[in-house]
Amino acid sequence: MKILKKHIPNMLTLSRIILTPLVVYLGLMGHIRILIILAILIALTDTFDGFFARRWHVESELGAKLDAISDKILVIGLLIILICKNHSFFYLLILESIIAFLNLYFYLRKGVANSLMIGKIKTWIIFSTIVIGLFDLMFSSWNIPIDYLIYFTLFMQICSLLSYIKSYFSMKSKKKRLIENYKEFFQYVKPILVHPEFQKRKEYMHHIGESVYEHTLRVSFDAYTIAKRLKWDDKAAAIGGLLHDFYDHPWQNAHEKKPFLQKHGFVHAEEARKNAWRIFPELMNEKIDDIIKKHMFPLNKSLPCYKESWLISFVDKADSMDFIMHPKLLLKLLFHREITNQKEMSKHHFLKYLKKKLH
Repeated sequence: MKILKKHIPNMLTLSRIILTPLVVYLGLMGHIRILIILAILIALTDTFDGFFARRWHVESELGAKLDAISDKILVIGLLIILICKNHSFFYLLILESIIAFLNLYFYLRKGVANSLMIGKIKTWIIFSTIVIGLFDLMFSSWNIPIDYLIYFTLFMQICSLLSYIKSYFSMKSKKKRLIENYKEFFQYVKPILVHPEFQKRKEYMHHIGESVYEHTLRVSFDAYTIAKRLKWDDKAAAIGGLLHDFYDHPWQNAHEKKPFLQKHGFVHAEEARKNAWRIFPELMNEKIDDIIKKHMFPLNKSLPCYKESWLISFVDKADSMDFIMHPKLLLKLLFHREITNQKEMSKHHFLKYLKKKLH
């Protein structure tokens, strides 16, 4: 029964594709009443396939694709019937076919179907126009002003088509900019990332489930992205963000009792600054020095001198809060339960994500 439940939603969806030729045949032969009854039954399958998929938790990418394809095939089939009564429906058929092929093209190029709100509104309008067109076939004496509905549907189809084209080129341009940003970012920070001393930070746990290496890389890229958008010094943000926690030893391993103002939160920024000058002097300057030294504000006494320093301070705290508020960490803090697999707690491994994007 469990296997059957898995396939029932897709079988209902496929039934729309299979029955569409019969719908077209009935319409062309003039069996309009039978056609309308069958169309209602087909419409019910469109309701129940999604209902069963959600109820039985068997939603799938295949089901979503089949659902979109079956709707397009049914619409085109019904439009073919209506063309025989009113040739104006031919223009709806042409535009709907173009939109369908355009969505298929988007899917083949990007791996996802392009979905826009105007497209969903257009689909509801075209279905409404088709239903009224079918009633016009059956009750021709009613003199339904179907032409006005066709014109309005044509207008919505054109708007939808232009929106899809605009969305495609916008996403294409955005993807190109993202790739350029990834490459530029790695060009800035590559000398740091490949250095053996910085590689050691992969073994330093910083937050729950995240190493110093991963944490600083996330902060660095987020700060770089924001600085780039604001036309600030994105290079300084990238380098300063990566080196802001370049301290020597994992703070969790420090069991020596120290005065309050000598604890990790108060002193590690200065330690990171000295290490950065010692190992990467060619990358350092006054601004990056300030970024590293004052990223723990207000724990450090002096105000950050540069807007990029403020940026790193805020981004670093936002990233820290992300992990402090993690549900599993709260469970440990509140109920003293042990966390068995810290690696699973990482929200995402940012380095792997960036490398995947680049490739």
